[in-house]
Amino acid sequence: MLRNVRRPRNHLAPNFNNTNAIRDRLLLEIADLHVKLNGVDVTQSQENLSTMQSFKEMIHSREQMLGNLSRQKSERSSFGLEKRLQ
Repeated sequence: MLRNVRRPRNHLAPNFNNTNAIRDRLLLEIADLHVKLNGVDVTQSQENLSTMQSFKEMIHSREQMLGNLSRQKSERSSFGLEKRLQ
């Protein structure tokens, strides 16, 4: 009987050397979400309030990711971990 055995995988280490593309993408998404948030009709319908809240949460989560990206990059450099993990 054959078994489904996974091959061991190497641990993946994030590469913090070039985070500009990720940072730029997050900034574009945040700007796009702000435009969409401003475009939501301000009438007090439940659907519009839910849509506005969803956009606010998405903006907040991307801002946190952006902050974490910067923080992790600076932490790695302050500990002398600029080199890729083996």
